[in-house]
Amino acid sequence: MRLLDLLKMDVMFQVRHGFYYAYALVSAFYIGVLLFLPESIIQEASIFIIFTDPSVLGFFFVGGLVLLERNQSIFNSLFVTPISIHAYLWSKVLSLTLLATITSSFIFYFIHHHSFAFLPFMMAVLFCSVFFTLLGIVLAVRVPSINAFLYTSPLLVIIFYLPLLNFINVDSQIFYILPTQAILILLEGAFHELSFNMYSYATITCIIWIGVAYFWAYYETNQFLKNKCFQ
Repeated sequence: MRLLDLLKMDVMFQVRHGFYYAYALVSAFYIGVLLFLPESIIQEASIFIIFTDPSVLGFFFVGGLVLLERNQSIFNSLFVTPISIHAYLWSKVLSLTLLATITSSFIFYFIHHHSFAFLPFMMAVLFCSVFFTLLGIVLAVRVPSINAFLYTSPLLVIIFYLPLLNFINVDSQIFYILPTQAILILLEGAFHELSFNMYSYATITCIIWIGVAYFWAYYETNQFLKNKCFQ
């Protein structure tokens, strides 16, 4: 029940502080851009937008949220209650993934209507948002300020954006180690049928990386609480 309460509070906080309104405008902008692009590149452009948008949303929004709560000393009061670190992490992840799912689905449906496969598209959005939100938490509890977060973030995420080089025909087998390559494959599967092997590869790769990111986020949050809040 505490997770549901936290999740409700996070969603209401995001609504109250204009997250949903801001992303309604961002979605409208993306749709406007896509509508003016030539038909020949709309698929690639929409894949690029959906790939980058949930990751940016989850990574930077959760960084801002966590740092805001740290600076307002919310951690000190929040974690003396029975609320667990697990509940805190999942509340942040699920609330921002909900926002990413709503906006990404709206963009895709508006542009492509029913001419895409829903399952690989939704898997890609969910995996992308969950992974990058967890990565954002890892960094947010390690740095002292928003400025430090913004300066440091490219060093952490740049390696995961390497598969975007596929758009300029730069491919490497090394990319297949990364969850973002698996996410791109799933997004392409929204327009081109994927084999069972590709589904299996993408799903297993993303789950492994999300597991690593989750335990890393848990460890860093736990260390921060021990060193900064409860010393």
